[in-house]
Amino acid sequence: MLLTGRSATADPLRWHLELGGAHAVGDPQGSEFGPGGEGRLAAELALGRAIGLQVEGGSLWLGHASPPADPSIADHGDGTAVFAMGGVHVRPFTEVAGPWLDANVGYVRTGTLDRVGFDAHIGYDWRVGQDRWDVGPYAGYLQVVQPGETLRPGDAHIVSVGIHVALGAKRIGPSAGFAAEPPAPPEPPAPAPTMPESDRDADGVADASDACPDVPGVPTRDPTTNGCPPSDVVRVVDNRIEYGQVVLFDTGSTVLATDAWGVVQRLADFINANPQYERVNIGGHADERGPEELNRRLSQARADAVREILVRFGVSAARLTTEGFGFSHPRAQGHTEDDWRQNRRVEFLISKIRDAHGTSTTPGTPGGHP
Repeated sequence: MLLTGRSATADPLRWHLELGGAHAVGDPQGSEFGPGGEGRLAAELALGRAIGLQVEGGSLWLGHASPPADPSIADHGDGTAVFAMGGVHVRPFTEVAGPWLDANVGYVRTGTLDRVGFDAHIGYDWRVGQDRWDVGPYAGYLQVVQPGETLRPGDAHIVSVGIHVALGAKRIGPSAGFAAEPPAPPEPPAPAPTMPESDRDADGVADASDACPDVPGVPTRDPTTNGCPPSDVVRVVDNRIEYGQVVLFDTGSTVLATDAWGVVQRLADFINANPQYERVNIGGHADERGPEELNRRLSQARADAVREILVRFGVSAARLTTEGFGFSHPRAQGHTEDDWRQNRRVEFLISKIRDAHGTSTTPGTPGGHP
């Protein structure tokens, strides 16, 4: 199966709100303060699918429990703190909702004192409705660093649990109800002949250019399918996933053509509907022009681009692997523009399959990547 790829659009700023209960642990704070609460608001700038930079601000309150055990130290009453920090927010497995964690370091104002602190949180979100809202539980830890020359130099340790509400990542793809795929432009009409030409199947494609001259079909830009009936069925031949429409890359490009989005969607639907195909390898290829190392990197980038789009259409990233072959496995052996065009491609090979008994096997390679 041959495909192209397009880079994802920029993601909007993401917001995170956390509200929860808090309690100090360890001495002396654990015995001098009782339960309390915390709240924080963070803004995240996504750097990619799995990671983003964030800044956060918030406050903490702990109720008074008992005076200090040392009578020479004045009773402090309730404990309060405000803080401003910066750090990272990570989504290791999914882009929309799912598990997440963050870590931050920065300034903490506790009572009348200025301190350095750091915190970390872990949680799990679920997408609510058809917008960008994510909701789920979280657990957190905050440590306020006390200088060694203070009266009581021990750091403060606070744990918290609560609810995390986020304006998260935008779901990509027509099936999510957002950012529908660009409309496919109509196929260009077959060039008008300067003089009448033979067309036995009367499909508008002259016999000289018709790959199926005796069967009515549709015009395409691929000479191997021009004039043949369209095929809308994704199928497996040996261990190779094939689809009738052929979509190729432009020279030096990893950008997904607008008329290939529908093909990617159907392939994603097929992979999701067949869980027995546990692992699918996406092999990228290039034509013979250019240095070998450049072609290898270009073919790897093409395979990675197609994998990213399939993930956005709902295929689990764990089921997809990629490999760049450069020009080592040409589809066409010639040296014409058409041969080069056919060799700029991506192919799909089933590399791991589960049988009816639940046993996973690696199929052979006939019909797959050479």
